[in-house]
Amino acid sequence: MRVRIEVERDSEAGEGAQSLFKWLSADPEVRAGAGLSPVRRAAAPGPMGPVLEAIEAVFDSGVQLASLVVAVAGWRSTRPRRDRVHLTRGEVRVTVDSGDPEAVARVLRALGEGDAPEAGGGAPADRPGRQDR
Repeated sequence: MRVRIEVERDSEAGEGAQSLFKWLSADPEVRAGAGLSPVRRAAAPGPMGPVLEAIEAVFDSGVQLASLVVAVAGWRSTRPRRDRVHLTRGEVRVTVDSGDPEAVARVLRALGEGDAPEAGGGAPADRPGRQDR
């Protein structure tokens, strides 16, 4: 299973994606179950080299997918802006915009089965979800 992970409205320097990549790489459950690769921007490199655009995760079980989604939700909770994160598997793209268990479950259902989740945390990226309160 291959999932592309992108941080919405990331800085020109790709700071959000870089921070998320470090967070996921440091998580023992994610590190043990998924191969993580940085995806660099094709544009001209910045002063410190090519900018990180996304992260690609490769794994072979739903348990590893669950660990990844929980780790992404955990990373979001540490961010001052609560960056939205898009996860894409094949033609299915969902947004992690909440860390509550129901939102995480919707994301897992959508990515694991290819079904579109309900609106709200974990809504498809092309359809805005309701604001979780």
